Parts: sequence; structure tokens; C-alpha cells
Amino acid sequence: MKMRGEHVALVGVLAAMIIAAGYIKLTPILGATSYQFSMGSVAIHLVAILLGPVLGTLTAFVGATVGQLLTGQGVAFPLFIPAAIGALVSALLYFSYNKVALAVMSATLLVWYAFPVGREAWYFPFMLVIAIAAIGVFGGYISKMAHGTNEGHRSIAIFAICLSGLLCDQLAGSILAIPIFGLTADMYLAVLFIYPVERVLMAIATAVIAVPVLRALKASSLSILSVSRTESEATQLSIQDE
Repeated sequence: MKMRGEHVALVGVLAAMIIAAGYIKLTPILGATSYQFSMGSVAIHLVAILLGPVLGTLTAFVGATVGQLLTGQGVAFPLFIPAAIGALVSALLYFSYNKVALAVMSATLLVWYAFPVGREAWYFPFMLVIAIAAIGVFGGYISKMAHGTNEGHRSIAIFAICLSGLLCDQLAGSILAIPIFGLTADMYLAVLFIYPVERVLMAIATAVIAVPVLRALKASSLSILSVSRTESEATQLSIQDE
């Protein structure tokens, strides 16, 4: 994909939105209390479904990297890496690249099991396993709902898509935390039923914001948004033709 001026503008503006949202703190990340969840996590997945796998992931990476530095969290724990992986999954699913998304999700799962801690806490990523199974079985229906006209169905589909991305983000971050913080299997299992609640709430927040934003963009005549709108409409047509 060749970067044009409008692409650079989109990346810059929406990366700035991610950075600004990062200042709205939510809760500390369990096991790494010097790092916090923020509305930036929601903005990352919103941007992913607006811009697609290439620009969306690039924007998420830039916004998360600069945001982590500006909010004083440093880069000892590179949150921008799992953020970009999660954004990629959300974008791939929204634009109906389900097989590629499943490959990324499955690869992340396999890396978890490559660590002794991961094999000991083998059932820790149960939510991601459920998400992989759900996308594998219902991915086509979710894609149709995400690009349909029924806003209730669209909200459910975007929730499912962003939850998948957030869960992949969470497991990628958990993998990085093993060597960085020396976490044990018991530490992961202690939050076994807590992290799903965090991810579900963030996915709900993303869907609540994304649906009206997508509706507004569809009615917008702003030429700078034509790149993401054209790709989304092409995806919708390909789904309808199936």
C-alpha cells in the first residue's frame, strides 16, 4: 500500500486522538500497577475498524507508542506491541479477513504455550480460545452483521470483533510480562476471572462509540475519510455477494 498525503494525515490525526484518550485513566493493569488501562485502549480499536488492517495498525502503533511515553509510563513494558497486535486483529475481522485474523490469534496462543508458565497456566487464555472458536464458526455471520443496516446487530458484531482484538492484546501483553516482570502461573490464575470483565467492558465501550461514529462517517462528505469508507463499502459488497 502506497502512503499518500491523506494517509499521513489520517495516521497523524487519529494517533493524536489515541494519545489524548490515553490521559483518561481507568484502572491499573493487574500485576503491573505502574501501567494503567485508559480510554486509549478503546480509541485504538475504534481507529482499527475505521482505517483497516494497514493504516489502522500503523496508527495504533504510533499512538500507543507516543502515548506511553507522554503519559510517563516509559517503555520498559512495551504496551504498544500488544496494542498493535490487538488492533490488527480487530481490523482484520471488521474488514472480513477472518482467516488471517484467526492465524494471528492462534499464533499468539501458541506463543503463550511455548513458555513453561503458559503450559502450567494452560487454561488462562480460555476467553481467547472461545473467541477463536466463535470466529471460526460464526465469522461470516459476524461480518455481515458488522456491515448491515440493523444497528443493534451491528453493535453486537462490533462488540464481538473488538473483544477478540482486546483478548489477543491481553494475551500478547501477558506473554511479554513473563520475562519482563517474572510473573508466575499462580499470578495469572489469580486474575483468571477478572481480566475477562475488563476486556468485555472495554469492548462494550468501543461498540457504543463506534456505531454512531461509523453512521456519521457514512453520511459525511469529508474527502479525507474516503480511504476507509471505500474499503469498508467494498468489503460490504463482497459480503453481500457471498
